[in-house]
Amino acid sequence: MSDERYTFEQARARLEEIAALVRKKDTSLERSLELLEESVRLANVCTELVDRTDLGATAAVERVDAAPTLAGRHAGGAGAEAAGAEAGGVPVADEGADDGHGGT
Repeated sequence: MSDERYTFEQARARLEEIAALVRKKDTSLERSLELLEESVRLANVCTELVDRTDLGATAAVERVDAAPTLAGRHAGGAGAEAAGAEAGGVPVADEGADDGHGGT
């Protein structure tokens, strides 16, 4: 099987098989070196798969986190100053809103 076609689980399972083969007393040094090379390739495949998964998950979280901020900018109608403050994490009171305290 080509390295690019492995799933993470398949690569991990093959790495476990290689570890078992190398532990055997009857495995030659030459065969052990071949298995070492294969295991390094598989470890790289696993790393790439994890990195892609992490990047995909991070991008999805960033999109979810950004969605309310973008919606708030357009739906709230508070203007550019409020949108800028909202993006910075500072709450902005709407100038015309009643705060419920009866004061001016």
